[in-house]
Amino acid sequence: MSANPQAELLRQALRDASVALDAAEASGEPAALSQALAQMSRCHRRFGSLAEAVWYAEHGLQIARGLSAVDASVDALCELGELALEQAVALDGGDEARGAHHLQDAARDHGFEAARMALHSADPQWEITVLLRLSDLFDKLGDHDDAIVLQCRAAGLMTRQAIRASEVVAPSPP
Repeated sequence: MSANPQAELLRQALRDASVALDAAEASGEPAALSQALAQMSRCHRRFGSLAEAVWYAEHGLQIARGLSAVDASVDALCELGELALEQAVALDGGDEARGAHHLQDAARDHGFEAARMALHSADPQWEITVLLRLSDLFDKLGDHDDAIVLQCRAAGLMTRQAIRASEVVAPSPP
């Protein structure tokens, strides 16, 4: 094992993701390919290889959209929004401020599209998770009003879930 066990774990995760991507490409199954591309993106992001992470996330999104896979598309849009923000932070200051502003706008665009698409999810718990993830993104972008709107939307879903759960548990009146 290397002197840095965390780095070795990251390298192993990247190797595993690469094997999964090769298998997905060989199978020709678009859903598996979309998932494998998303995993490659996450691995590259953890390594700090943001450009590579964006490339894999964009290709995964393209395939997910072709499948009309709402959840995979939303996840890729969230990932792309977070990646754009990370890239903007890395560019912050100096002559690169214009590029950082463009990346922040891209992060917002991805976030808004993901929030719109999440409305079509069949799983309210997953939608709540996505909305809170997007709320964090908007908060980091300084868009606090948009972050609060998403938190309220998530809270509304949580409330509806709690009401439904209590209706199932509570006995019907005679």
